[in-house]
Amino acid sequence: MIFQLSSPRTICHYNIILILLLISASLWGADLDKYYKTVQNSREVPDQALNEIFKQETSASKILEAVGSCKDRIQAKYDIFTKAANLALMCSKFDLAQQYFQLAYDANQEAWYSLYMSAALLYEQGEFDMPALKFKTVQDKAPSPLKEKARAMGGAVMLSKGDSNRGIQQLAACLATSSDDGVLYLVYDIASTFSLSEIKDAAAKKLKAGGFEARLASDKAAFPITPSRIFISSDYSVTAISKAEESQTRVTSQAEQDASVRRPVAIQVGSFGNEANARNMEKKLKGLGIKPAVNAVKSGDKTLYKVTVPVDADMDVNNTVLLLKDNGIESYYVF
Repeated sequence: MIFQLSSPRTICHYNIILILLLISASLWGADLDKYYKTVQNSREVPDQALNEIFKQETSASKILEAVGSCKDRIQAKYDIFTKAANLALMCSKFDLAQQYFQLAYDANQEAWYSLYMSAALLYEQGEFDMPALKFKTVQDKAPSPLKEKARAMGGAVMLSKGDSNRGIQQLAACLATSSDDGVLYLVYDIASTFSLSEIKDAAAKKLKAGGFEARLASDKAAFPITPSRIFISSDYSVTAISKAEESQTRVTSQAEQDASVRRPVAIQVGSFGNEANARNMEKKLKGLGIKPAVNAVKSGDKTLYKVTVPVDADMDVNNTVLLLKDNGIESYYVF
C-alpha cells in the first residue's frame, strides 16, 4: 500500500488557513470581551456595549447578568429593559421578566404594554391585588385593543378572588365593546377556565362570525390567558391559573394543554461573528440528531451568523430544548 504525503506547499496552505481562522475567532472573542469590560466599568455608559452583547452573546444568562450588573447606568432604559424582559420571558425567568417590564414602564410611563405584561406575570405567579391595580391603569389609559385585554384580565383577577359577579361583568363588557379577535380569544379562554358557559358561547359566536371558527375546533382558545403560557410547557402547578383550574376540578389532557400553547417557529441557539464558529455549532447540533439552519444577517458593518433550529409540526419542542440544555447549549424561542 502506498501512502501519498502532502507536499510542504499544501501543508503550509492549510496552516495559513488555520492561523487565519484562529485569529478571526480570537478577534471576535476579544471584541465581545471588550464590551463586557465596558459594561463592568462604573464610569462608562454601557448602552452600546449592551446592544452588541445582545447581538453577539450566545448565552442568555450572560446577557441578563450583564444588564443586571449596570442597570442603574443605562441611558436608553426603556429599550434595553424591554429587550431584557422579553429575553427573560423566553428563558422562563418570569420573576425577572416581570421586574424588567416594570422597569421599562418606569422609564416610559406611556408604555402600557410593559405595564400590562408586568401585571400579567404577577398574576401568573399567584398575586392578585397589585395586578388588579395595574390592569385598571392600563384599562383606563391605554388605547384599544390593549385596554380591553386589560379589562378582561382584570375580570380574571376578580374571578380568582371569588368576586364572580364583577368578574363576569368585566368579561361581558369586553364582549360588548370589542371585535378584536385577540380580545375575544382571551375572553373565551378565561370563560373556559372558570366554566362560564354563557360568556364562552357568546365569545365563540362573535369569533365564528368573524371567520375564526376553525381555531375553536378543539374547544380551546389559541390565545393563552397569561404570557407565560406562550413560552412554557404545561406544568402550571404553582400558578394562579392552575389554582383556579383545581378549584373547578377541571382535568385537561396533555394534548389539550399542548394545543393551548403557541408554538415557536424556531429555537435560536447562537449568533456568531465568525462563520467558522457557527459551522462548528451546526456540526455539534447535527451530532445530537438536530437539524439546524445557519443564516447570515447584516448588523451594521458586521455580518452575524445566526444558528437556529426550525420547528416543524412533528418536533417535540420541550424535549429539544432540554436536550440542548443537557449538552450545555443555551437557547430561546423565536415566535
